[in-house]
Amino acid sequence: MKLLSKKHVIYSFFLYLVISIIAPSVSATQRSAPTVIELTDADEHLPVIRYLDFYIDTSSSMTVVDVSAPGFSSNFRRITDDRITPDALDDEIWLRLMVKNRQTASDHSWYFECWGFDVDEITFYFPDRHGNYIPTKVGYDLEFSERKINHKNFNFYLDLGPGEEKAYYIKVKRSYPLGFSIHLRTNESFISHSLNEYFLLGIYYGVLMLILCFNLYLFVKLRNLLYFYFSLLLVSCIWFSLGRDGLGFQYLWSSFPRINDFTNHRVTELVMVLSTLLFSNHFVQKYVKDSLLTKVTIGAAILKTLLFLNQTYGYTIPQLPVLIGAILVLFVPFLMGLIRLLRVKVFSWSYTFAYACLFLVIAHSYTKDFVLFTDPVLNWYFVHPVIFLEVVLFSLSIFRQLKFLQDKYKEAHEEKTLVLEEKNRLIEDMNVQLQRKVKERTKEIELMASDLAEKNVALQTTNLTLQELNVQVTTINNYLKENNEQLRINVEQVTKNLALMKGLDFDGFKKVFPDTNACLEFLSELKWKGCFRCKKCAYNKYAEGTKYSRRCKNCNYLESPTVDTLFHKLKFPIEKAFYILYLSNRKDIDLTLNELSEILELRRETCWAFKQKITYAMETVGHNMELNGWETLALVHLDGG
Repeated sequence: MKLLSKKHVIYSFFLYLVISIIAPSVSATQRSAPTVIELTDADEHLPVIRYLDFYIDTSSSMTVVDVSAPGFSSNFRRITDDRITPDALDDEIWLRLMVKNRQTASDHSWYFECWGFDVDEITFYFPDRHGNYIPTKVGYDLEFSERKINHKNFNFYLDLGPGEEKAYYIKVKRSYPLGFSIHLRTNESFISHSLNEYFLLGIYYGVLMLILCFNLYLFVKLRNLLYFYFSLLLVSCIWFSLGRDGLGFQYLWSSFPRINDFTNHRVTELVMVLSTLLFSNHFVQKYVKDSLLTKVTIGAAILKTLLFLNQTYGYTIPQLPVLIGAILVLFVPFLMGLIRLLRVKVFSWSYTFAYACLFLVIAHSYTKDFVLFTDPVLNWYFVHPVIFLEVVLFSLSIFRQLKFLQDKYKEAHEEKTLVLEEKNRLIEDMNVQLQRKVKERTKEIELMASDLAEKNVALQTTNLTLQELNVQVTTINNYLKENNEQLRINVEQVTKNLALMKGLDFDGFKKVFPDTNACLEFLSELKWKGCFRCKKCAYNKYAEGTKYSRRCKNCNYLESPTVDTLFHKLKFPIEKAFYILYLSNRKDIDLTLNELSEILELRRETCWAFKQKITYAMETVGHNMELNGWETLALVHLDGG
C-alpha cells in the first residue's frame, strides 16, 4: 500500500511536470492565432465586433510598427464584450482586423464602419503594397472635414480584392466605456443603409422642426409663455438628438469640435429638465392657480442647476445617485401638479405619458455610464422614438388644454349672453318709443332724399359725359406725343445723314460726333443693327453694359462695340479716328498728313498709320467709294489689331 502511494506520487509529479511544460505553449499558440474574417459571395453586411482582437496599451506609447510585429501577435486577445473592457479609459486600445476575401466577384468594395461616432479619437492603419501602414485619424475631438468619407459614423475603405488577405489595425482613445458596434459592409449595403438612416432621421427632425415653428408662431401670435417653454423643450430635445446621433457635428459645427463638449448629457439634460419644469408649471396653472406649486418648481430648478454645477466644477457624485436625483427633481413637481389637476377633475393621459417618456429620455442620457440595451445601435437610437412620442403627447396635452379653455370661454360667453339679453329687453322698450318719432322724421327725410336723388342722377350723367371726353383727349395727346417723338428722332437721323453727305471740317464733324460716347453709340447701332450673337457661345440674348457694350446672358461674356472693328485696340480718341475714316471716303476733301495732324492735334505718324490701316481695309473688302459709305469700313476687322 505504501509502495503504491509512492508510485502514485511519482506519477502525479511527472504528469504535472509534463503538463506545466506543454500547457503554456498550447495556450500561447491559442492566444497568438489571429481571428480571420472570411468574406464569401453571399456576404454583404457582417457585424464583426466579436471577431476582432484587442490589446490594451497601458503606456500609450506603442506604434503600429510595434503591434504589427510578428512576435507581438500573441499579446492580442479575442473580444468577448462590446465595450471591449469597461476599465482602462486612460489607456489606448489597439484593435486588429484580419480579413480574407473569398469572393469571386471583383466589383465589390468593402468598408469598415464603426458606430461609436463619439469616440474621442480613432486612427485606422491601412496596409500599402510595401507592407507599411498608412494612418487615417478621425474623431469627436477632430474637425469633421478631416474625414475622407463624409458620414456621421467612422467609415474606412478596405481596398480588398478577391483572394487577398490583409490585416488592419485601429487605435482608439475614449473617455467613457461605450459599447462598440463595428461592421463590414459592401458599397451597395453601405449606401442603402446610409440613405435609409438619413431618410428616417430627416423625417424625425422635420416633424420636430415643424412642431417647433408652429409653437414659436403661437407664442409670437398669442404672447403665451406656455408655447415658449414648450419651444425651449423642443430645442433641448433636438439639441440632445443632434449630439446623440452625430448629425449636429456633421452639418452644424463640423469645424468646431469643441462644441461637442456642450452636447454631452449633462448640459442637454439640464436644459430639458429646466424647460420641462417651467412648461409643466405653466400648463397646470392654466387649469388651477397654485403659488405653492410655482415655488416648488422654482426650488427644483435651482436644485437641479446646483447639482449640474457640482458635477461639472465641484466634487463629482457617482452617476447613479445623480440620475435618481434628476428624476426626483422632475417627479416631485409633476406629482404635485397631477394632484392639483385631479382636485379640479382634470386628468390628461397624454400629459402623464409624455412625462413618463421624459423620464426615459433622462435615464437614456446616462447610457454612457448605464447600458440599457446590449445592442449599441439600439442603445443610441432608442431615445429618438421616445422623444418623438414625448413631443407628440405634450402637443396633444396642449390641444386638450386649448379645448378646456375653449369650453370655459363658452361658459363665460353664455353667462354674458344672459346679461346681454336682459339688457336688450330694456333697450327694445326704448326703441319702440323712438320708432314713432323716427317714422315722423323719416317721411320728411324721404321727401328731401327724393329731390336729391333726381339731382344726383343728373350730375352722374354729366360726370360720365366728361369722363368720356377726358379719355378721348388723353388718347389724342398720347398719339401726338408718340408722333412728335418719332418725328424728332427722324429729324435727328436725317440731319446726321445730310451732314455726313457733305464735306465737313473737323469742327463741323464734332457737332455730329461730339465725344467718345456718341461714336460708341453710333458704332454699337451699326455693329448690332441686325441682331446680337455672342462671340463665345453664339447666344442671342444680352444685357446692356457700360459704354454701349453688351453682355451675353448665357456665358456672361462682355463685348465692347470696338471689338472686331477698325477701331479695335485704338490708341487715340475714337472721334478723331472717325473723322480720318470719314475723310478717306470723300473725294472733295484732300488734306495732307501735316494738315490732318495739325487739325486733329495728333502726331503725323499716328495719322499716317491709321490711314494705312483704312487703305488696307479698303483693299481687304474691295471697298468702292462711289457705292459704299465710309461707315461700311468701320466694321472691317483686321487681324493683329
